Amino acid sequence: MARDGVTPAYEGDEVLLQLLDRNGFILGVNPAWSSVMGFAPEDCVGRPAHAFLDDGEAPGFAAFLADLGAPGASPYHHAVLRDRDGRAVSAVVSGRVLEDGGVACEIWTLDGLARTMDRARRQAARDRAEAAAMRTISAVTDLLARTRSVSEFLRELALLLEVVSGTGRVHVEAAGGASPWLLPLADALRTQYGEASKTGGAVLAAAQLAAISPLLGEVFGDAPVMALWAADDTMPEGRRHIVAALPKDGALQETWRLHVALFAQAVGNAISCLNAWETQARMLRQAHTQSVTDPLMRIFNRYKLEETLAAEEQRARRYGTWFSVIIADIDHFKAVNDTYGHPVGDTVLEEIADELRSHTRTTDVLGRWGGEEIMIVCIHTRQEVAVGLAELLRRRIAARRFAGIAGLTVSFGVASFEPGDTAAEVVARADAALYAAKREGRNRVCERRRPASP
Repeated sequence: MARDGVTPAYEGDEVLLQLLDRNGFILGVNPAWSSVMGFAPEDCVGRPAHAFLDDGEAPGFAAFLADLGAPGASPYHHAVLRDRDGRAVSAVVSGRVLEDGGVACEIWTLDGLARTMDRARRQAARDRAEAAAMRTISAVTDLLARTRSVSEFLRELALLLEVVSGTGRVHVEAAGGASPWLLPLADALRTQYGEASKTGGAVLAAAQLAAISPLLGEVFGDAPVMALWAADDTMPEGRRHIVAALPKDGALQETWRLHVALFAQAVGNAISCLNAWETQARMLRQAHTQSVTDPLMRIFNRYKLEETLAAEEQRARRYGTWFSVIIADIDHFKAVNDTYGHPVGDTVLEEIADELRSHTRTTDVLGRWGGEEIMIVCIHTRQEVAVGLAELLRRRIAARRFAGIAGLTVSFGVASFEPGDTAAEVVARADAALYAAKREGRNRVCERRRPASP
């Protein structure tokens, strides 16, 4: 105890403290006593504790002190105090006997008890809100790990927030969506809080929501609402993502203000990561497409064809499947370039590629083998079927005018994988069949099979 008779106070507590000697005289009080009762420490030290009780309270208080520590004695005593202005203060006194025989008294006034209970309730609310926020942020991280697009992330986040809020009335969408409440909410947030270049959040009362739009009041009812938005530099100007969740406990509204920014930041970071991932994935897809596509004919290039042939050879060897190869070559294509010029020749190549693409199957791999030669790798296709496909394509091309030129024809060579083959051998046989078609007068389909073993 300090020399001035002031006992240390419990930080932030509502407890009034008195330190008494063994005869019941006051040795010290804490600041809470002076604040509530109006007596300075020097007005209290040396005086009997019962001097601050209401008339008639002294005998009962003396008996309480005398019984302290006795078996079966109550550790609490209800007393009525009188403050400096003579007002009655109802209180509960708890006493504890010290080693030197003195007594430490803790006094809770009814108002103090109410404030202590309210503070405990608020702390419990803060703890619940913080725990919910931390769980949700952790869940956002998990969502980010298993989703690959902003729309998928927001859909999963809506389900998550429904569980957290316990309401089943959670809406999560990208701005610009169809929900009628979304854009008014975005406009109101922008008006009240300004532009959000990154992320932000606010807890909006039902009255604020009703002022934004009458529809919002119908959607959210009387519950307080946590509204979040997230935007980043990759999003088009004027667009933002809106997240609105309703806390289950209305008492959490004040506490959510402390944690909503952290949660908003987590959501915003996740969306930014997904936007960056989508951009990178799109660029990688574009780069891969460019790496395997012939820029003129807009079909696969030789690299993709060789990759397909190697894969099909491995599959055929392992699983006993088959595939066929068709090689097509434009007849007298040099004459087209010489007569009409290379721009027209390029147009002819593009149009023939379109014709072939339109009449091959989705499982076929169509690509430019080199020059005016085009290859079709027919997956799971036997030679007689591939010959039929080549004949169909030959007739279609012969009947069409390309770039205004009549009479263009194409020759085809066909071969299929057989046990013991390599892909290179299949291609060599298809190429030999193509040259046979050229020798025999062009505009025809020829096939080659593997020579029978002696």
